[in-house]
Amino acid sequence: MISGGWPDGDATVLRYGLRRLLMSLPIVLLLIAGGVMGVWIAVEHDGIGAGWIPLGMLAAMGVAGVILLVSRWRARHWITAFDSTGFWWMRGKEMALIRWDSLAGAGIHWARGSKTVVFTVELCPKDEIDRDDPLLWKFVRDTEPLGPGLPRLRYRIDVGDSHKAYEKAFRQWAPGLWFGRREQPMSYLGGPDHEGHRERTGAAGRGPREPLAFETVEIGDSVVVHRAGVLIRRRLAAALVMVSACAWAVPALLPEQGHGAVAVVREVIAAVLVALVGWGLLLHVRGVRLVWNQRVTVDATGVHVTRRGRSATVPWDSLAGVGVQAVPPLYTLELCPKDEIDRDAPLLWLFVRDGEPPRPGLPRLRYRVSVRPAGGRHAVVTACRRWAPDLWLGAERMKAGYEGAPDLKGHRRRTRGTGGRTVTPAP
Repeated sequence: MISGGWPDGDATVLRYGLRRLLMSLPIVLLLIAGGVMGVWIAVEHDGIGAGWIPLGMLAAMGVAGVILLVSRWRARHWITAFDSTGFWWMRGKEMALIRWDSLAGAGIHWARGSKTVVFTVELCPKDEIDRDDPLLWKFVRDTEPLGPGLPRLRYRIDVGDSHKAYEKAFRQWAPGLWFGRREQPMSYLGGPDHEGHRERTGAAGRGPREPLAFETVEIGDSVVVHRAGVLIRRRLAAALVMVSACAWAVPALLPEQGHGAVAVVREVIAAVLVALVGWGLLLHVRGVRLVWNQRVTVDATGVHVTRRGRSATVPWDSLAGVGVQAVPPLYTLELCPKDEIDRDAPLLWLFVRDGEPPRPGLPRLRYRVSVRPAGGRHAVVTACRRWAPDLWLGAERMKAGYEGAPDLKGHRRRTRGTGGRTVTPAP
């Protein structure tokens, strides 16, 4: 954060907060409208029994809409500016400046999800940066550096649909730093290091996070890493809860007699609830089908995956590193290959993840296997240390959501004879 400075008179000014507020208004209005509808039905037409469950859901939508509106409204005065000196971030009378001569590169990363497209501005420094700057710390990410010898920390700012305006500003004010737009996997975004920031600045009175600790236990000739039965039982339990709630709420919502707007609204809510439960059941059935009878073990030769009578092996000598990552109670075994891997191998593709490699020169694709049940993590770590001591990378605590998910759509597309991976053009 700086004081006494101000962008040049000819600076390009982009109202970051106002743009985000305007882009979120359709979602905010939809959520608040659902909440208002639920409250109106509850107040004006009491006594609908189990229908209070879906009305509660509508009220929760309204609360979520209000929270989103308030957060975007409070940030409406956030401004970004570009001039001959650098990139300015302003929040009221507070401001921070990232000078052009402190950067090694600037560009835009983007990723396409099933229904959304994400754009972020990437500011890659030449030297280490202050990761706890009062204004900029929420934008700091620890990721693969732009080039050899550069630091891992960089600034990443989500700019939504305003990416073209930012691209134009970069090309005008920092053409020598501009490295263009690059497509990334949806898992690249990351998030602010809230806990680390609190630890380093002494905020909120929280102590340091306890390091990941593993006990050395006795193991046999083989250790189980993953049993699909744990996931299957959880999915079936969730499906039973959904069906039970739907069977209880829908009859109470459907009016025995009655006409008018209220009866129509109740019927619409019942139909939406049935559709949501049906969609959820479909996802659960598909998930169970994917992992049915699946088992992952490790032994002296490598990592073995078996499913429905078939098996596949990842030998230790094909790997460049092995480690454990975790957001307790979730633990995952990370298998980092030496070379590129087949992301559509029949038994292994469910474990393939696209992310920043732990070491320069390694491919982005790796295998990530969840340790289930989590209590078996001590045996898994003991097995890796015994059978692959030279590959052991250690254990690392991660941010929530790091585990990602299998690339179902990409796998279907690539295995339908499309001639390999389809490159999606940049928007």
